[in-house]
Order: sequence, then C-alpha cells, then structure tokens
Amino acid sequence: MTVPVEKHNWNALIEVIQRSYKIKKHVDFFRWQQDHLSNVFPHDVLIAVWGDFNKGILNYDVCSKIPGIRTESLRESPGQINNLMIDLYQRWLVNNERWYRINNFVVDQHTDDLPIFLNNKQSLINSLLVYGLRDIRGNNDCLYIFLDQKSEFPIVSSVLGMLMPHLDAALRRVESLECEIDDELSDYHVQGLSDREHEIVHWVRLGKTNIEISIILGISPNTVKNHLKRIFSKLDVSSRAQAVATYVPPKLN
Repeated sequence: MTVPVEKHNWNALIEVIQRSYKIKKHVDFFRWQQDHLSNVFPHDVLIAVWGDFNKGILNYDVCSKIPGIRTESLRESPGQINNLMIDLYQRWLVNNERWYRINNFVVDQHTDDLPIFLNNKQSLINSLLVYGLRDIRGNNDCLYIFLDQKSEFPIVSSVLGMLMPHLDAALRRVESLECEIDDELSDYHVQGLSDREHEIVHWVRLGKTNIEISIILGISPNTVKNHLKRIFSKLDVSSRAQAVATYVPPKLN
C-alpha cells in the first residue's frame, strides 16, 4: 500500500526538514523523530545500524516510542540482532540497494531467530521498512529500519525520498547513544509523552476542552482528540480524569 501525499502535508514535511537542521544532540534527534518525523512518516521504532556488514562489525542507535525497545535492549542478544541486520542488509543488496518493506514480519520469522526485544508479545512489531545508504569511501554502510505495530507498513515513497538525506545528515551530526543514557533523554523515555502531548495534558489539567486546547495550540479539535487517545494509551488510562491523576509533569531544569 503506497500512501499518496496530500497537499496540506507538504508544509508539515518542509517543517520537519527545517527542524532537522537544528539537531545538535541525541535528545534533539529523539524529540525530532518522536514529535515531528513520525507525524509525516508514521512508525513506532527507528533503528539505525552502520558499520562493516561483511565482517559483522556493527553499531546501533534506537529511537522508540515502545517501552522496552531501546539501544541497550539490542545488546541483550548481540548475535541474533547482528544476524538479523546482516540478513536485512543482504536483502537490500539483492533489491539493487533500493528500500523495501516486509509486512507481517514476525509471523514470517522463526521466533528462536528473533532478538529478545522482537520476540516479545508486548512489543507487537508486525512490519518494517528498510532504507540503506552506501558509504564506499568509509566502508561504513548504514541501514535505517523503521518498525511498526501495523501488519502492513504504509509507504509514502515521495516523502521517504525527501526525508532520508536529512535524517541521515542529522544522525551523523550527533554521537551514538551508549548504554549510559543521558539524564534528559532518560526522563523523556520514562514519561513516554512527546512535547506536544505534554502540552495537551497541561491544558487538560487546567480544565480546558478539546476545542479550547485546539484554539490555544493552533491545531484542529480532531488532532487534539487523536493526541489524547495516544496519551491515554501511554498512561494506561481511559479518561481525562485518570490521565490527570496519573500524569507526572517533566522535571524543570
């Protein structure tokens, strides 16, 4: 399924690209991926893997909105994750170095061959898209793997082609994320909410309606409603009152 790009989405795409130029730290990249990139190119997890695929010497970086899927979780099964990434890399080569997707991914795999973080029913990763970039000079090829909970990965091919050079450039400007997670990024992971979602909950706590929040933030009431659905899911609640009671505001610097 290739998704057409609606006219009104081009402004959002341009904004995402412009914001990518401001990325200086890993937490900047994470927030950009969560709050902006995922709006124009929906996905739940992004794995960047680079290095010498022929020798199996690989490095990883993960941006995920799903609890339990983090850069350090890949280190729990290094052999399996390397084997999986080498397999995806070989598929990319066979596909003439063009991006490709795999739908119903976990269903088609032997569970014993999957890394721990994918062989987890709570993760619910069902489809993926692979985009590769060749680095002939540095012998440091890179794959970007987008994972999603949907059984079929929706493709916006024109958006993908425009976004990936900027995503690649942004990630190359920041240091890779090591096991010791930066405190600021850790807080962001623990909260599980994007900057926009924090804003939404802030106004809900002040008793504002969806329409009032939409006017304050300059977005549509339907967008506010969709944000609230995601907030309820992340906080594991079913009402505004429960969300307010459960929500913990981020620490102020």
